[in-house]
Amino acid sequence: MDKEIVLIGVGHVFNIKEKIKELIAKETPEAIAIELDEKRLGNLLYPKKSKGLNIYSILSLSQAIIAKKFGVFAGNEMIAAIEKAKEDKIPFFCIDMDAYYIVNKLWKSLSFKNKIKLMISLLSSIFLSKERIKKEVDRIQEDGLTQELEKYFPEIKKILIDERNKYMATNLINLISNYNKIVAIVGEGHLKGMEELLKDFASIKITHLKDYLN
Repeated sequence: MDKEIVLIGVGHVFNIKEKIKELIAKETPEAIAIELDEKRLGNLLYPKKSKGLNIYSILSLSQAIIAKKFGVFAGNEMIAAIEKAKEDKIPFFCIDMDAYYIVNKLWKSLSFKNKIKLMISLLSSIFLSKERIKKEVDRIQEDGLTQELEKYFPEIKKILIDERNKYMATNLINLISNYNKIVAIVGEGHLKGMEELLKDFASIKITHLKDYLN
């Protein structure tokens, strides 16, 4: 199979900017795909203060606080991919669903009880130590988080993981018809599901977060 998709797993709160650039340089792709939608790309490149308090702003705030523990800002790995694309004149594409739509859809799908659980989980994550966060990453890579979501929060897994996997995989399948090799920067939790969806359309290579995270 002469088509290849390289899936690079990332954590949005880690200081991996230079690692991402190194991995892209090593792979020499014809195109780069990133786990962003156009709105999030704009907000990442030109940050704005959030208007009002909603589930999306709370989620963004929790990521920002956790990222600060690692001395970075959330989304630095996506910025790195974009910078490398521009440096090497490689086309790049946003392949994810509209974040506002997906988060609002998730919130509406949850029962009151699960909304409370989710809010408690988000607030609790802010106080996790760096060591605990790294352990959680290891759990994700062993598919533990996905299994837990399936068991305790099936709505969250369906909307945040499964639906987005299909959406991003479809975009990559469309792109691979025009490019022989694509590097896709996506969250670690999406790797297994996306590999399954893509394997019939291209050779798949995966680089896990733990493989290069210091």
